[in-house]
Amino acid sequence: MSVSWYQPRRWCLPALTRCNADVYIQRNEELLLKVRPDLQHPVLSVLFPMSMQDPSLFKCFLVGAQSLYEWRRFPRQAKPSQTMMCLQSEAITSLQKRLTLPAAHLDDGLVLSVLHLMVADACLRDLPSLKSHLRGIRQILALRGGLGDSPSHLSIRALFTTVEFYIALGQYLKVSPDDLHAIPSEPFEYVPHPFPPDVCRYVATLPIGLAEAALSAQLSVQCIKLLASVAQWAPLVDDSDVEKGSSPSSGSALDPRVRYCRLFCEPREFCRNAIVLLLSLQRAGRPTGLEHIIMLGLIITARHLSGENRTNFFDHATLNALLSDIKAIDTPTVAETEVIVWLGLIINWRSHFAAGPLPVADALLDHVLESFPVSRNWQSVATISRKFFWFQSFQDEWKVCWHRGMQRFHLRQRSTTVS
Repeated sequence: MSVSWYQPRRWCLPALTRCNADVYIQRNEELLLKVRPDLQHPVLSVLFPMSMQDPSLFKCFLVGAQSLYEWRRFPRQAKPSQTMMCLQSEAITSLQKRLTLPAAHLDDGLVLSVLHLMVADACLRDLPSLKSHLRGIRQILALRGGLGDSPSHLSIRALFTTVEFYIALGQYLKVSPDDLHAIPSEPFEYVPHPFPPDVCRYVATLPIGLAEAALSAQLSVQCIKLLASVAQWAPLVDDSDVEKGSSPSSGSALDPRVRYCRLFCEPREFCRNAIVLLLSLQRAGRPTGLEHIIMLGLIITARHLSGENRTNFFDHATLNALLSDIKAIDTPTVAETEVIVWLGLIINWRSHFAAGPLPVADALLDHVLESFPVSRNWQSVATISRKFFWFQSFQDEWKVCWHRGMQRFHLRQRSTTVS
């Protein structure tokens, strides 16, 4: 694609070469559970063409690409490079001019430009600037009444919610100071049995395992609604039905581009909403329980342990938080046991088959095998897992992870016997 309108300065040339690395990473990145769109990744098929057609936006895109390059290759570098500072200066100048245009708040390119700068803020660990841009983009979106469901808007929503997610996650894990202005608390409520009709409708959409967890009355209404949203996009993961055209609910009625954009956006929005809910519960002093385990487990499964865009610190910290929450339950109920067995297996699989083995993910599965005898029989584990989100295409890999866990379990048993 030609960018003849753009005459790069000498210090811009390195940033242009960074685009190749960014394209390679996006081509190999999975959207969710091994869904890799390659060149149809929304960043490449939607957002990148938008940037190439807009000189001002392209300058901000280069800032994001350069910041990601420096973050991946020099993770301990405290200061931006000279190239980075020059790119930022030119991009901010261009953005300021764009903000003065009539109806600027309706400009998708303006929103995306700010998001690219927010990516740079996050990579440079410039939290004040990141929060300043966050306030600005929220004002812009409020003025225009939010974003729609077109491929471009889904892709922009995905980037925006990713930034919000990491800000909220940092606060939840106590990595950064709590900031109610950056991440306001969300209201939550718990309702006793019998549930009101609207809650019953949400519960009815859940897989039976999560429905049983909801019926335990340990989940807030907001948590149940979030789980119901997962049930809307989880079937899009399995493209076998899409290819056969057998079921509209599985995505067969969707254009592949829309499917990929939804998988780019909706799981990220779920993760953002889930961590904001957990942060709100934490601020309110609610004790950890089944709600925390389900939300953290699904966040790890959907958003973390990526083989391409690694977030190592958050991966380990979130897994440790989940393991701590699981160990805090003294006498698990049947519903709690089944949730823990399912998540222990799925998260271990995500570690081994997506990002590479993580000791804490093995420790999680090892704890499950030690604490829950039902998890030591594959047929029982498979039966439990089928009560949640089950994908037949992953069954063999799940069984491999379970076998590895059992090998470690038997090895520990023999070591204990010998000693």
